[in-house]
Amino acid sequence: MTEHPIVDEDGLVRATCDLESLFRLLANDRRRQVAATLEAMADDCIDLEETLTAVATANGDSKADRDDWRVEFHHVHLPLFEDVGLMEYDEHTGTVRWYHCDVLTDVLSAVDADRSAVVR
Repeated sequence: MTEHPIVDEDGLVRATCDLESLFRLLANDRRRQVAATLEAMADDCIDLEETLTAVATANGDSKADRDDWRVEFHHVHLPLFEDVGLMEYDEHTGTVRWYHCDVLTDVLSAVDADRSAVVR
């Protein structure tokens, strides 16, 4: 299977991922939203709670929904991001270090373009 580089803010390859793992990760709409939000940020070290709140707010979630999503993210989705190599979570500071992957950006753009075409 073809491996795709995951790079840090200096452009150094820190890991690789395969398409199957990436597609599995992006199969969930909320994970796609989190990935798109993090990909769009200029800084690679980001407060995770702010990111999750922004995604929940964009979805119009109630406070209870946000709390449920936050717990689900920490126990289910965050480990998937870490397993793929896109994210490292520092539980002491509540921040994530996000690593970029060009193929992830391409997949997110394709999904967004497809969604836009369907909405029209």
